[in-house]
Amino acid sequence: MLDNVLSLGVDTSPIRILYINPNSTTSFTTETHSFLSSSLPRESVLIHLYTAPLPAPPSIDGTLDGILSTQVILQHLGYDTETSTPSDRGKSVKQKLAGYSAVVVGCFSSHPLVPALREILGMGKDVPRVVGILEASIWFAMQLGPTFGIATTGPQWEPLFDEAVRTLGISPTRYTGTKGTGFNAISLHGDGPSSALLEASTSLVERGAKVIVLGCAGMAPMRADLEDKIAQRAGFPVPVVDGVQAAIDMAIGFARMGLAPTF
Repeated sequence: MLDNVLSLGVDTSPIRILYINPNSTTSFTTETHSFLSSSLPRESVLIHLYTAPLPAPPSIDGTLDGILSTQVILQHLGYDTETSTPSDRGKSVKQKLAGYSAVVVGCFSSHPLVPALREILGMGKDVPRVVGILEASIWFAMQLGPTFGIATTGPQWEPLFDEAVRTLGISPTRYTGTKGTGFNAISLHGDGPSSALLEASTSLVERGAKVIVLGCAGMAPMRADLEDKIAQRAGFPVPVVDGVQAAIDMAIGFARMGLAPTF
């Protein structure tokens, strides 16, 4: 297991989750720690929160940032690119992640760290499950309504999330699209981002979305307020799903059920 991480819960907890913030902005991790502290069943779950070291990008604002952050994190975890035997390259990563029930990658995107860790860790009952917050939040949303839309940060994510939804095999009739706010993850503070998020969400509801998915981990603390404001504006309740909580709850569920990954 990892050192130098923020911790929630007690060391004797049977379920242990590693939450990876794949950008290098430590305040994101601190805010996530604070956000999760109010909802965590501390007696049964331990969460370690890890921040990607420099030179990982301060914010994941596209595909390239995701690739760069994956490289930095794997190197920091000891992935050995100079070892000639492929099965030995990830040995240090496996050792450091041993003992975790699950690993959550805290970036709302098709972040390459998710498949990379799944490939390194392999299959088996004692292998940590690797959960991405994009996948988790979409699966939650699909249980809450017939259609969903994604309200996110920059508009550059709109075509990328369209492709991500297609890759998951989700019917186009259930997805009303993605709407960007024009802000990036670092600037999600103050009235401006909140107002822009409400406008983006309202636009998606007008397109037919019955559930809103928050398309950035940094939006997690904004969920409850946004849900109230959308209901007031729309005149009916619209559930808002936060990917951080969804992924943590999914990871806890996998661990409690004893489900092992097969890919």
